[in-house]
This record gives sequence, structure tokens and C-alpha cells, in this order.
Amino acid sequence: MSFLQRFILSNQQHNSQLNHITCIENDFAAKSCEQLFQILGTTQDPDLISGLKKLLLSRGYTRREIQQVIQPRTH
Repeated sequence: MSFLQRFILSNQQHNSQLNHITCIENDFAAKSCEQLFQILGTTQDPDLISGLKKLLLSRGYTRREIQQVIQPRTH
């Protein structure tokens, strides 16, 4: 496989992943913040996590608040 073919294939895969994340953002846009945090705390899917993070950031939450839900501290 030539360099150009590998480059085009990798771009297509990257674009597909970005489209998937954008679809997640659109699908969950009507959910409340509490519902989004609940889903974020239980999911393991990296694309879903990324889409929900972007959505919560657009609603004014900080990265620190979101990260605490994903990886809660143990005291």
C-alpha cells in the first residue's frame, strides 16, 4: 500500500470517528445535564465519553468537573 493510500485511509477513519462523536453530541443534546453526567459516569465507550465531554463543556462545565465524574477521587 502506498503512502498516499495509507494517508487517505487514515483520514477517512479519523473523519468517521469525528462524525460519530458529532452524532453523539446531537443525539444527547436534549438530555439534561444530570442525565449526561449519569451516562458519563457509567460508560466505557471512548467516543461517547468524548461527545458527552464536548456537550458538557459547551454548557459551561469545566474540564475538572467533568473529569471528577469520570474518575472520582477516593478518600
